[in-house]
Amino acid sequence: MDIKKNIISQIPFLLVSLVILGMFTNDTQGVLNVSAVLLFIITIGIAIKEKTNIKSDIVNLIKSRKVFFLFSGWCLLCIALFTYSSFTIEAFKEFFNDWRYVIIISLFLFVFKNDSSKNIKIISYALIATLAFTIFISPILKQFKDSSLPLFIQLRYGFAHYMTLLFPFTFSAVFIFKNVLIKLAMFLLSILAFVFLLYTGSRGGVLALFVESVLILFIFSNTIKSFILSIAIFAISCLVITTVAYNEIPQVKRKIDQTLYSKNITSSRDKIISTRLPIFMNNKEIFIFGAGYGSVSYNQYLNDNKAERFSGGGGFSKRKNEYVHNNDDPFFLNIIYNVGLGGLVLFCIAFFINQKDLYRSIRMQKSILNVGIFISSIGYFLVYCLFEFIFLDIFFLYNVLVALLINKKLSK
Repeated sequence: MDIKKNIISQIPFLLVSLVILGMFTNDTQGVLNVSAVLLFIITIGIAIKEKTNIKSDIVNLIKSRKVFFLFSGWCLLCIALFTYSSFTIEAFKEFFNDWRYVIIISLFLFVFKNDSSKNIKIISYALIATLAFTIFISPILKQFKDSSLPLFIQLRYGFAHYMTLLFPFTFSAVFIFKNVLIKLAMFLLSILAFVFLLYTGSRGGVLALFVESVLILFIFSNTIKSFILSIAIFAISCLVITTVAYNEIPQVKRKIDQTLYSKNITSSRDKIISTRLPIFMNNKEIFIFGAGYGSVSYNQYLNDNKAERFSGGGGFSKRKNEYVHNNDDPFFLNIIYNVGLGGLVLFCIAFFINQKDLYRSIRMQKSILNVGIFISSIGYFLVYCLFEFIFLDIFFLYNVLVALLINKKLSK
């Protein structure tokens, strides 16, 4: 009876792991939705049964993250009053989509706040397991998809950004776990993550992973001498892996050659910025408040303002029956286009506060979660998102995890 009761008590923790898996992968939407609904129902049921009062927890969360919630409020204001054309409902949907799973995870953390140490481990292990799932399972699932695109293209646009988010948790685990076999497993996973990104041809992903690796080596090096030695070993390893991949994987060779010899090294991103930024800046209201959260009106606004069409900047979509502009603007510009300059300022302040709290936590005690979120935020938001589109749901999740798990643990 006790065994059965114990198994049942672990179900919420399994479900939150599956929700994390779904948030950081592309091919598990069904698992994500079912797990999220079940987690929500079970958590609400436990809260009612145990008469858990979460009002004070919600108030404390808002107080501890004032600027973050001010940014969220600014997004709602921009959606309600300043969304371009008739895209207001779509913008609200995008905002809800970015928050829905974060709200469910937050509710879980409120109700199971007495298990904070366990929650930290569960979420950390789930993130590492998700990276392994992406490397070993996602390519297999893609084989069953009816897509005319080569596998490496599908993985580049579907998983490269998740790899930059997940890698720091796995690589930092190499230094935190004590068991030699587990350390070796984490190290091999880290190498495979690098090979995975090389295979996809994501230059932004490879650069982000390189920056993340250097920062993690710095954090876990006790002396400058050990750091220099670690960097030397890391550089040699990367060079060997890249050389082998260059000679054995055709698309890796093409991407490296494009980077070294092509005249269009930026894949037209410089022209995307130079032709579209002035269009958004010319309208003062849109420059301050944005054209629409989630880029819902991005394409329509550019078409209405006769944005220049050029090779690499977009193409005609038969499905939509209109010209579609590729949204490859750097993430800072994307935030301006979505929620204006005001949104960018609030985002940057909230980002800095979160990083400051994480840095304070790391100085006191390193863990997979605090190091992972700290480095992941730098690699994703400050490096990878200079090349690709941004998803704010991860920013929302990271802020909540830091506020409810890391900061609370520090304050005990």
